[in-house]
Amino acid sequence: MKIENLSIGIVCGGFSNEREISLKGAQSIHQTLIAKNINSRLIDIKDKKEMHDKKMYDGIDFALVMIHGKGGEDGEVQEFLSSLNIKFSGSDILGLKNSYDKVLTKQIWRENKINTPQYVSEIFDWSDLPDFLKKVSKLVIKPSKEGSSLGVSIIKNNSENFSKAIKHAKKYEGTPIIEEFIPGRELTISVLGDLICDPIEIVAQEEFYNFEAKYNRTDTSYSFPIFAEDKLAKLKKLSKNAFDLLGCDKWGRVDLIEYEDKFYFIEVNTVPGMTETSLVPKSAEKEGLSFYELIKKIIMDSIDNWVLLT
Repeated sequence: MKIENLSIGIVCGGFSNEREISLKGAQSIHQTLIAKNINSRLIDIKDKKEMHDKKMYDGIDFALVMIHGKGGEDGEVQEFLSSLNIKFSGSDILGLKNSYDKVLTKQIWRENKINTPQYVSEIFDWSDLPDFLKKVSKLVIKPSKEGSSLGVSIIKNNSENFSKAIKHAKKYEGTPIIEEFIPGRELTISVLGDLICDPIEIVAQEEFYNFEAKYNRTDTSYSFPIFAEDKLAKLKKLSKNAFDLLGCDKWGRVDLIEYEDKFYFIEVNTVPGMTETSLVPKSAEKEGLSFYELIKKIIMDSIDNWVLLT
């Protein structure tokens, strides 16, 4: 099947805190496809009722899912698309559910000996923290089902700071997760089918790579660090393994931290951003793919996978 023969619906917007980012990326994709005379339309989902209204998807035979967070990365819209027999981009339901819930992600990784920061969840008072977390100097506290670093706090480890950070995290989706702070350099690796891209190093001028640094600041720097060949191969293999263990496939992004020659895996994004400042387009460009070629690869890798399954 050729992309020119598809009727593509870009399913976007949604009802999470990342709605505006989704719309921005979807618009960039839509304009790029239209410029190539590809049959494409935006499907702006504003609430659950619209998400589960089959009329919203009339006339499409492929859905490029660009909803971030709840509804798009937890498998909800994909389950409905499956009920309509509409093929969709990205991971299948299992991979979406495993990666959307950061607690579940870390459980799976720990069971399979993937290095990830020590953590706990379902603790709301500093006095209840286990000793291994009370002893570290800084903590990361974040909601377990949010993206774009929403609700994340990095704190000096004491009771007062802990209470404020828990209160902040509880404003967002999912139970708070508390993990040790790893002070290394932030890396991200894009997975595009069988192409594992070179890592990007992120240096934010904020305290960490938060929402402001991701989307609003112009002084966040991105670079492609040079690794020894064997170390780069190891990093890519570990990243792909972390991705695969969750049941993820087709495309996504693996976030991690390098500290004292060790890699600590943080999370997997199954519907990464596709704005002009987003990381996956930067990675694809480094691999020689234009923005259109990136979009086409995401779509065709997904189509090929569906064909293999039928």
